[in-house]
Formats: sequence, structure tokens, C-alpha cells
Amino acid sequence: MAYTAIMVGIMKYAAYRFLCLTLTLVCLAALAACGKQTLPDRALSPWMGTVDDIRAFPQDLTVYAAAIGADRPLLNAREQATQDARFDRLFFAPWDMQKIPARRKDIAEIFHRPRGYRQGGARWTRAQWDSITTNANLAAFPSRAQPAITLRTTDLREMPTHEPRFSRPTPNPHADPFDYFQYSLLPPGTPLLIGHTSRDGRWHFVETPAVGGWVDADDVGLVDDAFKRTWRVGRYAALVRDGVVLSEISGKNGRQEAGIGTILPLSGQTALQVLAPRKAAGGMAEITHATLAPGDAVVKPMPLTAGNIARVGNDMMGQPYGWGGMFSNRDCSALTRDLFTPFGVWLPRNSSAQARFGLVRSLDALDSKEKESALLADGAPFLSLVGMRGHIALYLGNYKNRALVFHNIWGLRVVEDGNDNSRFVLGRAVVTSITPGRELKNLYHGAVFADRIRTLSTLADQYR
Repeated sequence: MAYTAIMVGIMKYAAYRFLCLTLTLVCLAALAACGKQTLPDRALSPWMGTVDDIRAFPQDLTVYAAAIGADRPLLNAREQATQDARFDRLFFAPWDMQKIPARRKDIAEIFHRPRGYRQGGARWTRAQWDSITTNANLAAFPSRAQPAITLRTTDLREMPTHEPRFSRPTPNPHADPFDYFQYSLLPPGTPLLIGHTSRDGRWHFVETPAVGGWVDADDVGLVDDAFKRTWRVGRYAALVRDGVVLSEISGKNGRQEAGIGTILPLSGQTALQVLAPRKAAGGMAEITHATLAPGDAVVKPMPLTAGNIARVGNDMMGQPYGWGGMFSNRDCSALTRDLFTPFGVWLPRNSSAQARFGLVRSLDALDSKEKESALLADGAPFLSLVGMRGHIALYLGNYKNRALVFHNIWGLRVVEDGNDNSRFVLGRAVVTSITPGRELKNLYHGAVFADRIRTLSTLADQYR
């Protein structure tokens, strides 16, 4: 930690910015090489299908980036610097809090009565629910205010349990990945404020940069002022690949992986040398060093261009859907949030909040054709989000007179065996039009995806 303070003190700002630019260009060159490779061929599970859109439109974001100028900045340097500063402020906000903002009555709401099904199809019983409630010890909430950090990738939960809560019997949760106890997936190195601890000490209720919830205490380390000063150094690396092994951190299964959406402080002269947290004595976190592979990370903020967004997004292409980060997969809003993280652009966690972010135009009163015309006329490719009821997507632009989007989508509503609320499951991150599956004969009432579109929000316009 001492050498970090010395380095920061002696490094001149101009020399540092020159170094960051040079290293970013090196990393971008590595990413560009990756972008020329064939995209991952992920085999479909039996419950997953495909539609004409996926066959008709290239599942490669660089195609759409090239159409608008892959290297053209989507934000000027000053605007992006403003965004990056805002990102850092929000990212570290839990460490600036004196107490968590969550109220006891709001946290207690879910504990009032049993809801849903456990693993294997059995309903949650009152006795099981009360056992979790007793352990939560909400009568003492909030009981502390201690800054902390995630030591590894961990789940943020609605209740202090690893058991799931499904809305219906779910024999195979991979085929129906909707555990409604699952709020989000937190990368390693995420600043937290612990506001409460369960009776058995195994769970903490924490405030994160985006939302509050319960985390496994084993995945969290307490931090002191010295740790925070060293960690909050002002120079950060952003991972631009998934499945990056942080070898210096031991995970529950012997190794720790992190992915896009992870931010770690720079510890050396390249984006491949970072600080990493690990468990120390007494539940504290300590700082160690990790060395990443070429192309794993860039100096944040990465220049915001369509080409760079495409190369990062292509690593997510075809990845399976997971509600709230279930099975370490992304849902729709996690995809957009993580995608913009390396660029220092902060997005809220859920789709409804993201749809209200930026300069928002309502499309609710338009029919499907009018909505598509509005997207083509007013959408900013790679910088506009298309908001729907319960869903969010990144607008890619005009391709053969169609408005295309990149999104992680679960399924399309269809009628099957008399059930008009079934799903034709896509279950992965794909490029489609705003009318995917319209060729399906059992599409519910002939409805198309575009019927759910409500907003077009453009991230850049709020800063002009």
C-alpha cells in the first residue's frame, strides 16, 4: 500500500494520461484481433429455440458498428470524462454513507408470508419461512454501518438464504431460470456498506452501488480507512472479457473468475496489473496484486465508439439468460449495464430505471410500425436504449430498413396446449428486429415484441 501512495504522489498527470492512452490502444489492438475471430458457437439446450431474425441478421455487433463508423466517438472526450467521474462517484457511494438508506419496514415486507416454491417443486412452508425470518433478526435492523468489499463474485439476495423462490414448480431451473430471491450478481471488488448481520453471522444486509440486499458473509471482507485510500486511487482497469481468472484470489471452488462489469484499481504501469481483494484475519479484507492476460482489461474509461462497444458485446453474444445473475448469467438489464461499464457510463440496475435514463421519448401511443419508424428516425445506434415492459435492449441502427436491437431475451409469448401464457424460449443474448418470432403461428394473438415497447432513451443527449 505504501508504494501506491508514493507512486501517485510522484506521477505527473500529463505523463499518466499519455501512459493510459498508450496502454488503452495496446489493449484495443488485442480486442480488435478478438473481434475478427469467429463468435462463440454455443450449443442450444433442448428447451431453447431460434427464430427467423437470428438466422437473417448477423449475430456479430461489429457488422452494425461498421455501418455507422466503428471508430467515430459517440461522446466527446469531455462528455465521457464527466460520465466517468460520475461513475466513480456512484461506484464508491457506499463507502461515503454514514448509514444504509434501506428502511426496516421495506426490508421486512418479503418476510411476512411464505411465497412460491423451493428447489424440487415443494412450496415454502410457514415454518421454513419463519426460520429465515428469525435468523434475519430484523428487530435489530439496522445494527451496524461498516464499509466492506466483495472478495469474489457473489449473489445479492432478497432474503438471507441460498435456496430459491420460484413462482411455480421448477424441476429444471436452467430451463426456467427465475429465482425471485435473486437480485443481482456482484463482481469482486465492489464497495459495500454493511448495515445489518443475521443472527448466525452468515449473512449481511448491504448497500451496494446499485441496490441493497443480502450477501453471503464469506464473500465479503471488512475494510478500514487505509484500505479505502489505497483502493480508491482514481485509476482503474475494466474487464472487457468474461471468464477472466484472477489467480491471486481463491474462490470457493479453488479459483476465482470475473467478467465484464468488474472494476479493479490499477497497480502498475499496464492495465494488466491490478489490485485485488482477498480475505485476511478477523474478517477483514487485504489487498493483493493480480496479473491479467492480454486483452482481458483496458484502462477505464475505454473510448466510447461503436466498434469498442461491439467488441465487448460480442463476448456476451449467445450467452444464456439468467434472472438477476442466476447461474452467473445475465438478464437484459445486466447486459446493458455491464456493457457500458468499461466506458465509464453508469446505468441503473433494472430495466425500468434504465428506460428512464437519459433523454427519454415516449413511444407508448404508437403502433408497431410507427415505433419502428421512430427508432429509425431518432435512435442513436449503440447509444440508445429501447425500453419495454419488463425488458431493455440496445439499439443498433438501421439494417436493411429494419431497426435492430441487441438484448438478452428469455422468450416470446405463445399459445401452447391451450395455455396462452407459454413461452417460445430464446434464452440468450441475440440480435433481432423489434418483431422477433412474428413468423410463429402460435404467437399470442398475433402479437409482436414491438407491442411492448414504451420508450426510446438516448444516453448522450442528457449531457448536450
